[in-house]
Amino acid sequence: MFLITGCQIPNKTYPKVITAERLKSLSENDIFAISELACIEIDKRSVIPADDHALSQRINKIAKTLPTKANNIEINYKVYINTEPNAWSTANGCIRVNSGLIKLLNDNELQAVLAHEQAHIALKHAVSLFLQAPYIEFTDNIDELVIIAKEEVAQQYEVEADNYAFDLLVSKNIDPMSLVEMLVKVPIHSTNNPTSHPSSKKRIMNIINRINGK
Repeated sequence: MFLITGCQIPNKTYPKVITAERLKSLSENDIFAISELACIEIDKRSVIPADDHALSQRINKIAKTLPTKANNIEINYKVYINTEPNAWSTANGCIRVNSGLIKLLNDNELQAVLAHEQAHIALKHAVSLFLQAPYIEFTDNIDELVIIAKEEVAQQYEVEADNYAFDLLVSKNIDPMSLVEMLVKVPIHSTNNPTSHPSSKKRIMNIINRINGK
């Protein structure tokens, strides 16, 4: 699985490839620092609407219905003007949502998206991916890195994030069916071509089983 993340290399001091041995020596704070650089660099290369823009106001209003911290990590949100329906998060608490996704989903479905991204932060999935990777390679674009991770591990993290999001939504009296409705509207993962995410069908069945108490 290739996880593409923006990350500027400070003073170009990092090697082209960071080996597993060096990765294991990274502290959690080191990974948070790399993640913060990633947020800064990707934000610089993205079109971000002003705080008073309708898209920013909508995502911030929805975010207020959820915790402001995940596992004591402060969450910060930004909207990208990008038609691709996508959202992502980093270890240090960045959650970024594309305008294409905001326009596609209703408020409850966006709550599900934000809860899922908070789950990745709370469960420290990005930290684990860093430490488990056999190596990290910086691409020819100096602000990008590639993390290699086992497909089954990354897929497991998606299901774990769904389960965390389910419990979070229920605790806030939000219908967890919004997780299913969100996945139905964004069926981007093929069963026949597995990626870092399990198929939408597998994730949907897992959530429905949770709803039915199985």
